[in-house]
Amino acid sequence: MNPKPDDTARSASASGNAKPFFPPGSTGVSPMRLRAELQHEEAKLRIFKIFMALFVLCVGAFLVYSVVSYRAESNEKAKRLSAAKESLARLESGLADASLTPYGRAALLVRIVNARTESVMPLLPHNERHAAEQDNQRDAAEIARLASVSLPAEPGQPGADFIVPSAYLDMAGIPAGTFRMGGSMDNEMPVREVAIMHPFWIARTEVTNRQIQMLIPGFNSSKWGDFRLNLPSQPAVRVRWDQAVMYCRKLTELEHAAGRLPSGYEYRLPTEAEWEYACRAGTSADYYWGKEFGNEGAKYANGLDYKSAERFQWRLPPVAGAADDDGHRVTAPAGRFQPNAWGLYDMSGNAAEWCYDWYDPKAYSDPAMAGADPVKRDPVSVGFTRYRPFDAGTWTTETACRVIRGGDWGMEPKKLRSAYRFFMPPNESDTAVGFRPVLAREIR
Repeated sequence: MNPKPDDTARSASASGNAKPFFPPGSTGVSPMRLRAELQHEEAKLRIFKIFMALFVLCVGAFLVYSVVSYRAESNEKAKRLSAAKESLARLESGLADASLTPYGRAALLVRIVNARTESVMPLLPHNERHAAEQDNQRDAAEIARLASVSLPAEPGQPGADFIVPSAYLDMAGIPAGTFRMGGSMDNEMPVREVAIMHPFWIARTEVTNRQIQMLIPGFNSSKWGDFRLNLPSQPAVRVRWDQAVMYCRKLTELEHAAGRLPSGYEYRLPTEAEWEYACRAGTSADYYWGKEFGNEGAKYANGLDYKSAERFQWRLPPVAGAADDDGHRVTAPAGRFQPNAWGLYDMSGNAAEWCYDWYDPKAYSDPAMAGADPVKRDPVSVGFTRYRPFDAGTWTTETACRVIRGGDWGMEPKKLRSAYRFFMPPNESDTAVGFRPVLAREIR
């Protein structure tokens, strides 16, 4: 006899193997588990909706921010462009001055081309830049025409100053004369009288990034940390001595081919004596503006001031006599400070400058260097200290070096004196070393 269904259920329960009873056609999932799964799906859906809402909100906020920022930037760009155009228009209005000499007109045209290139063109829409480039080409042709009217007069005479169209250099005429060369440090002694027998011309400013790129395309002064050194109007730095010499040779070739080079003259680096003579401009004090540096010095020279020392976290003792703030942390645009008595800018500070001579710490006591137009032609090995970037350590090697003059933006006042001299191997460069050429007698 087969057992009854309820007897089977009781028998299974009694044996401990009871199974839940599901109606025929069901999925075999209990209602409690089904509710749990549904609640889980509902929770995931809510989280997804919240995420999507936040995503849409973020995207909307970003789009609003982008639009507002774009409009603000466009408005600011339009204001800067308007100001740049107004400044350019003021410069261009000066061309109507009938009293302008050919040199004065050429110098003004150089300022106009530089202002158009540096301030206006970067802000113009692409479809308007072609017209500005054509204006620059027209002005460049006018500069070349004005420069080719005649060779410059002898320095010290009217019409001596001129513009070099090949590189937009503004050259100031320096007459022949005598001066007392040297200072109070060991390598500046003894102070002696030196004669500059031949007049020469020297660039009013250090060669800028724009000017060096006209002859050495692709040259880049780059950056120092977060500070840019490669703006067009900043002096070119990280220039090796041999690069500066190559620049001068190219300039000589171009000007000779154009028939604008006086016989027996060349573009080259200044001798150490020519450099100090031009820097002093008839003065004999430590600085070409007086005996002290301080805040007065900040009007003439871009050096290490207390504001910069604080920004760089460098130690600068109060006795250094530095300025509070000269307005610039690294190199300033060339010609921004006041010039010396001969109209030369940045002879102290901003970028230090290569000279022609080999460096000799005892050069001033050498009888061969006394008298007229001294120049150190023969190399002398000196100790040059190099720095290891990975641990800030140093090591010194004996090598021949070239003279550097003028000090730079990172030097304290005592190193910005007219007599201060230091040195570097000619195949090395530094973030604060540039150059300015002279048009002078060839060195044989």
